[in-house]
Amino acid sequence: MKQPISDLTAAYRYLYPRPTVLVSSGTIKEPNALTIAWSCPLSVDPPLIGISIAKKRFSHELINRYKDYVINIPNITQVEGSHYVGSVSGRMEPQKLKQAGFTVEASNKVNAPRIKECLINLECELQRIIVTGDHDLFIGEVVDVVIDLSITDEWAIDLKKFQPIYWRKSKSMEETYSLNLRIK
Repeated sequence: MKQPISDLTAAYRYLYPRPTVLVSSGTIKEPNALTIAWSCPLSVDPPLIGISIAKKRFSHELINRYKDYVINIPNITQVEGSHYVGSVSGRMEPQKLKQAGFTVEASNKVNAPRIKECLINLECELQRIIVTGDHDLFIGEVVDVVIDLSITDEWAIDLKKFQPIYWRKSKSMEETYSLNLRIK
């Protein structure tokens, strides 16, 4: 039986699970990343992707400063590192990517570094920022894509080969694992 929910601020929860991405920003010498589940394709031509970031996040500041970022897509083998990157601020721990087991490498067309271990990297130039309450929507144009073709099928990524991380707000990380185990 359906019924109304009184807490409208919880509405976003009903859109989960969502794919998890690592958004890298800054520079190769001073890299940072943030783990988010709020990303969305916005346009095919030009290729635009939106990411929603809370104003208090260090990545918010860096993307504003450098005007670019990279969307790195981790897989299930990188869930612990992805969780760590999303739990620790780059302001407090500048080496958090390294501590999470990730290596940064230079991108082809933007200043923000890519995460080498992620098999999909979408390099984006910032086009616009839309203020949307407690988060801002960063709209980036994809200017380069680097992907390991062994994880693709004739149209896109093959979920059985790649196994992206699907995140859902929950009380435990075990739930994140169980969502992925059912894909097999």
